[in-house]
Amino acid sequence: MGGAVDRFGTELRSLYEAAGEPTLSRLVRLGLDQAPPMRISDSTLSAWLNAGNVPGPGEKEKYFLLLVAYLNRMAAKNGHLTRPEGAWASLLKTAREERRARRGGRPRTAAGSTGGDWHEVPQTLSVWDRVPPRPVTFVGRDDSLDDLLARLAPQDTASPSSVVTVVSGMGGAGKTTLAVEAAHRTRDLGWFTGGTFFIDMRGYSGNDADLGPVDAAALLLRHLGTAEGDIPPAGDDVLSLWQARADQLAGHGRPLLVVLDNVSSAGQILPLVPARPHHRIVVTSRHVLASIPGRHIDLSDLSRSSSAQVLDQALRIAHPEDSRATDAPEHAERIGELCGGLPLALQIVAAILRTEPRRPLASVVEELADTRSRLDGLAYEDVDALGSPMAVRAAFVLSYRRLAPPDARAFRLLALAPGPDFSIETAGVLLSAIPLETRQVVRRLVAAHLLDCQVPERWTMHDLIRLYAQEKAEEPHHGEEMTESLERILVHLQQSSREADRRIRWKAGVPESERFASSGEAWDWFDAEHRTLMAAVATAYRAGFDLMSVSLAMNMVGCFEQRAHLDWRNIFDTAEKAAGRIMDPRIDVEVLGNIGVLYGVAHQPERALSFLSRAIELIEELGGHPGEASVLNSAASALMELGYLQEALSTMQLAMSVFRKEGNKQGEGMMHHNIASLFLRNDTPERALEHLEQDLAICGELGDRVGEGGTLNTLGKAYFELRQYEEAAAAFRKGLATAREFRDVVLEGHCLKNLGNACAELAQFDKACALYEEALEVQRAHGDRFREGETLMNLGLTHHQLNRHAQAVDCFHQAIDAFEEAGVQDAAHTARAWLRDVVADTPGHTP
Repeated sequence: MGGAVDRFGTELRSLYEAAGEPTLSRLVRLGLDQAPPMRISDSTLSAWLNAGNVPGPGEKEKYFLLLVAYLNRMAAKNGHLTRPEGAWASLLKTAREERRARRGGRPRTAAGSTGGDWHEVPQTLSVWDRVPPRPVTFVGRDDSLDDLLARLAPQDTASPSSVVTVVSGMGGAGKTTLAVEAAHRTRDLGWFTGGTFFIDMRGYSGNDADLGPVDAAALLLRHLGTAEGDIPPAGDDVLSLWQARADQLAGHGRPLLVVLDNVSSAGQILPLVPARPHHRIVVTSRHVLASIPGRHIDLSDLSRSSSAQVLDQALRIAHPEDSRATDAPEHAERIGELCGGLPLALQIVAAILRTEPRRPLASVVEELADTRSRLDGLAYEDVDALGSPMAVRAAFVLSYRRLAPPDARAFRLLALAPGPDFSIETAGVLLSAIPLETRQVVRRLVAAHLLDCQVPERWTMHDLIRLYAQEKAEEPHHGEEMTESLERILVHLQQSSREADRRIRWKAGVPESERFASSGEAWDWFDAEHRTLMAAVATAYRAGFDLMSVSLAMNMVGCFEQRAHLDWRNIFDTAEKAAGRIMDPRIDVEVLGNIGVLYGVAHQPERALSFLSRAIELIEELGGHPGEASVLNSAASALMELGYLQEALSTMQLAMSVFRKEGNKQGEGMMHHNIASLFLRNDTPERALEHLEQDLAICGELGDRVGEGGTLNTLGKAYFELRQYEEAAAAFRKGLATAREFRDVVLEGHCLKNLGNACAELAQFDKACALYEEALEVQRAHGDRFREGETLMNLGLTHHQLNRHAQAVDCFHQAIDAFEEAGVQDAAHTARAWLRDVVADTPGHTP
């Protein structure tokens, strides 16, 4: 093309890049959003951006001016200078005139035609027959397609690294579909006038059926019209002739596009890469092939909505009126989720549904929900357009049999990891390997797209791949290895969680954790591994390790107390069932007592008391239990929350006597603390002070810094009730420092809120509001909606006092929502009463 057309493409491309390179699908929607809609294809847009074409008159010119106005706004937001729209109209006019004079710019050579001295490079009659048919459906990969087309643009010839683009992903991810769709798009654009070829390199076919670079080069030469007798017998000579033909094509301005499908190693294709950067090679592989110098596109799972669109389009191909996916969108998305967003699995489901036109999607959901038979359900008795079996399991077999024995073993055993992801440490325990060996094998499985790493230092398996790996692990000749590995990881998690719990819930007389040097380290481990631990409870139960299941649940109680957003109920339902199979009432007491504790933390004292009462009955039948005093203390706390103060005091005193009989000074101090809390609840703060002083003395004697922090907070509350606000604030600050030192988020939230209350009483309103906001941040992270509601109430009252009526109203609305979600209706009723008062006091309010 001439100078004006090239300048048009260069300027438009520069503006597009300055605008942040919006996706072509977004720019298509720009036209469709107009009234009336302006219809423009993404292939047309790509041609404009790459100087392959210029907009014609009429609707395309109108759209073009709309486009540059949009890109100008985006570029200006990004701080770039832009051309006025009049300059674009002038540039378009000049480019169009030049194009008209040259009759369309880039010459489109029909397959088999010649031009000039092109006779030196013979061609077959139909270049395009070398590419499989265009995919019937193409959904959910628009961004990847835009990315690939941008990398295939023939104008980008400056760097040798622009020649090869590797499209990688797990089996069934749609790599071939993407590559073939891109090949057809470039054909529409007329980019590769030398030809477009597709070769299956058979890298995953097995039985040494891989197509080597020499055979691939010979095939390419035949596609280019080289006579059989002109292809040399020696391998190096074949490769040399291919390179010469490619160089000749480049010299004549005839770029090639070669799609090399199913490549399993870099060695299969590196000798085929042309020396001159005019041509393009697209490689598809189940491996990352990081050693190939070029650009890489990794295909991830489709989203739920994209999965539903794939299903809908695939159903409507056979019967346009088939609206099952749009009639039941929630079931369509659930099918996408059960298929793991894997295009192959979705196409299989669509094929099954096409043969059963009256089958509802809910039936498929029910069938696929059973993990034991899901892979059986994702199979159809036929092949796809490329002749590949329509079965997910068959696709995974091809990847599995490429693995070396150590990697195959690792693949099987890593599928046993409880939870959605795992660390190198967990993998090392499963494999019984040192960290370096573990990281190396994990890296190889990631390269094979059998593992993924989406979060730093955490690895995961696709749901369907995990099911396949578990099948392999459960094969009879691997059974002993699987059992040993599973038991090894459960023991490791049990020991590690016990050490972490010991560190965060320190008890006098109990040896300190050897593994975790500080509570911060223990919390880091819990935060990283809590999902693994929660899954391990169920895994141990299913495997028949009942005592292990109970122990894992017990070790997480301290974590659940500090992380209220975690759902512990299913975990303890499992632990309760495991304890029932053990049939030991002493273990039942531990399980019931801890369930009661957690219901207390969740501000459900009635539920707490029901479990604690059962535990107390068992203790009485046993004639005692090591956890008796703790169970009594928890029951007393529930009674106090329910307003039964005298019964609560009697129960606390009974717990105190048991702790003293055991010589448990820490427990005795805890009871002084709780009795003080009861006196505060009973509006007798002066009596509370006596018990708090005794508790502080015991904490000091034992070196119990964590317990001391909680006592300081309660001491501040006693001073607050006595209207000694300066002393209260000082106590709250000390408690806050301790809470932050030991990462006790519950105590931190209490201290921040209480310190805000003290500052409000001292007329330090701005400081109080800032403290309340800090408290809310902590409480929301912790997931304690009840405490969040309390803080919102206090913040609302402070705003009201400062005549900030709108902020106050907002706080009370949020408080009502928080209390209702926490299930504390009395508190929600109180918040509503305050809200009515605030609204009534708002200037301009009419009753």
